[in-house]
Amino acid sequence: MSGDMRPDQERLIAIDRLYAEHWSAQRFGLINELSEQVAATCPDLRSLSHFSNGVVDFSLRPAGVAPLPGGRAGDLEIEREGRSGAQLVLSMQQFEKTLDPLLTGALMRMVVETPTGGLYCGRVKAAQHIVGVTLDGAGVPPMDEALNALITDIRVDLLSLSEEHPGGLDKPYHRLSGGERLHFTAGRQMDEPQVARLRGIWHRFLNPVDLQYAALFANWNLVCVGDAFEDPTIGVRFLNIDPATRRRKYRDTADQLRDTIAQLRNLLQPVSREPMTRLVLDVQEGAIYFHWLPNGHNGDFVCGVTLDQHQVDNAERRIRELLTELPQPIPRPRSRRQ
Repeated sequence: MSGDMRPDQERLIAIDRLYAEHWSAQRFGLINELSEQVAATCPDLRSLSHFSNGVVDFSLRPAGVAPLPGGRAGDLEIEREGRSGAQLVLSMQQFEKTLDPLLTGALMRMVVETPTGGLYCGRVKAAQHIVGVTLDGAGVPPMDEALNALITDIRVDLLSLSEEHPGGLDKPYHRLSGGERLHFTAGRQMDEPQVARLRGIWHRFLNPVDLQYAALFANWNLVCVGDAFEDPTIGVRFLNIDPATRRRKYRDTADQLRDTIAQLRNLLQPVSREPMTRLVLDVQEGAIYFHWLPNGHNGDFVCGVTLDQHQVDNAERRIRELLTELPQPIPRPRSRRQ
């Protein structure tokens, strides 16, 4: 297994194993073995489940832990444990359908984070998924890392498929020169000092290497948006969609995802009742990130994009740094519904 073991992972965790009637350990036992290694060595995992065609095959969880709430009367234990995961797989498929017009490949990985818990859904291949649950907000990154490695091991070692690098690669953090060619637009009825401040922030963080697009929304209304799509060093990434069209598609995508994000909040209820702070949609060519502002408003967030799968982690680091420089309170342009 890839990744170094943390000191608190050196002792194996006793786990309960729940199997669906259709699951055959004789035929698919190698998937079980790899999954059990992760479940027994990652203390941040509340559960790890495997799904085929949206149906739960097996779930692994620490010994003695009760199933997640929300099951139906008469459900088998495995059905109760897998219900939220099945809904999460469906949400991931809905997200993928919305992202298809961007032509950036299949949605491989989805990470949902709150202050008190989180969810992970990763695609092994078509119709095969791994779902993880943690009941600790601080447990989301280690869960994410462990399940990315698990999916890679199943793909490469068992299925002889290529490595897709979910979560990106450990690449050096690019030092910006300040001379990047950027496109920037502010929303309606913004004061020029506000626009100038936001433009300065965007020019400090957007670049053609990792974070190539970022948009700030207040109550789902666009405050400002910028991108490095016109930079000639990434021109090869626009052979299928020209910069202007891609720019327009990303601006529309946030609004198109609004209902699916609302459904995802409901799906989180058995895990955490805190508001979402982060959503990552990791596709084969990069990722889209939603980072909510710490004010409790569901419509206030930054949407960021990288088009480079190797830079997925660095681009999100860049977003976090950008967030620290946003003015408080953020400017609020006139609503589109007014």
